[in-house]
Amino acid sequence: MNTPGLMRSGTISVLKSMGLELPADTKLSDENLDKRLRDALNAAQQKDGLPASLDLQSLTPWPTSKSAHSKAKTRPLLDAVQRGNIGEAAHNYARKSRVPELYVDSFMDLRQTIMGFAHFIDQGVMRCVIQDQEKENYAINVRVISVLEVDEKTPAIVVLYRSFDKSTAMEGAEWVCLQTEPDSSPVPSGSIINITATPLEQKLLLKLLKLNQHFIPEDFDVKRHPTEAGFRLSVLFPIGPLDFAARTKLSHNMGCGVCGRRATSRCGQCQSISYCSAECQRADWSTHKTTCRQLKGGRWCPVRIRAGLPGLTENAHMMLLNRYTRVAADAAVPVHKIDPNDPPPNVWGERAFIIKLQLNLVSDRPGEPPHMMVYDRKRSFQVFVLSEDDPDVFLALLEEIAGPRGGYRGAKMYRWARRTGDWGLSICLDRVPAAADTNW
Repeated sequence: MNTPGLMRSGTISVLKSMGLELPADTKLSDENLDKRLRDALNAAQQKDGLPASLDLQSLTPWPTSKSAHSKAKTRPLLDAVQRGNIGEAAHNYARKSRVPELYVDSFMDLRQTIMGFAHFIDQGVMRCVIQDQEKENYAINVRVISVLEVDEKTPAIVVLYRSFDKSTAMEGAEWVCLQTEPDSSPVPSGSIINITATPLEQKLLLKLLKLNQHFIPEDFDVKRHPTEAGFRLSVLFPIGPLDFAARTKLSHNMGCGVCGRRATSRCGQCQSISYCSAECQRADWSTHKTTCRQLKGGRWCPVRIRAGLPGLTENAHMMLLNRYTRVAADAAVPVHKIDPNDPPPNVWGERAFIIKLQLNLVSDRPGEPPHMMVYDRKRSFQVFVLSEDDPDVFLALLEEIAGPRGGYRGAKMYRWARRTGDWGLSICLDRVPAAADTNW
């Protein structure tokens, strides 16, 4: 019996650690949750940036100091696997440490473990035992087969691995002993390092390794020791926090509030809950009606929107950065030209949708009018609301952001909105969207 797989509660916990907020009583099916986790892990590895047909057999070795490549061309593996974003950089700066708190966040722990792999591979150590804190319950034995170069910034770490529990602990211990004997290992012997990992992190690592097994060709030749007969081959890529686009995609459509199936509509009166069918909506009415009546009749205000700030950003180029934006030099950030005469597209039609309003708190540009930037979950538009267009409405927005229904230290808030033309929004000021709809 190997380490048990992720149960429903574990999957929800991991998704939360990756930044995808889900209520503990979510109705999403186990299959849907598992798919979201797989999609999230793929996004964290930026698999969409890998070659369409990645052939490990054709890749060259990563140029480490232990490889045959010229030392002048070496690139530390640890530097290559590190990934981060603006939010993490700011948090680490405030803490005055680049090392995060361990054994609190299973996804961060996983990233730290992969960085640990890279650090020891740089030192020539190619074997590892990952154990729980008590070193009694679960372990994963890992041998690095090779480190290959996908591109200059992306290594692929090919590993042979197997998980163990109390019932198979002696087999795991035998592998450790034989790996350190000079004449027993299929490759020259060396040190074995030990990495501590919670049971949940180990399950997540096994999930990741299983997810990546398809990259290993059937004819991939590996010389194994007899104790490695039950080991499996997989590959590890650099893994980092989810960016804005991934969070938006993975947080979309949290399922029918009754059965968890894919939702196709929201309650037309309050917009606070989604359903897959009229049958589920009718079945839920006795439970939902109290909340619905409280939310019905929100204060909707007409708001004029602009493509840019007069005399400052019009006809300029703009990019949207937030705490989820990658800090790597090669990170791709969408840039678009601001045209004051080009209305933003309307991808929502007459439907209500959620917007984020972000207040401009600090400006070093003389004459810049008080304003807010507004954008939707899909980033289909990025526009501005100016105080000079309607001072009373702008003041109402300010009061909401600063008040108990606002948040984020009075800097931004989420609200429901509808398009009312090329240059207009109707924003519901006093109805706050559910937390699961504002994780972007």
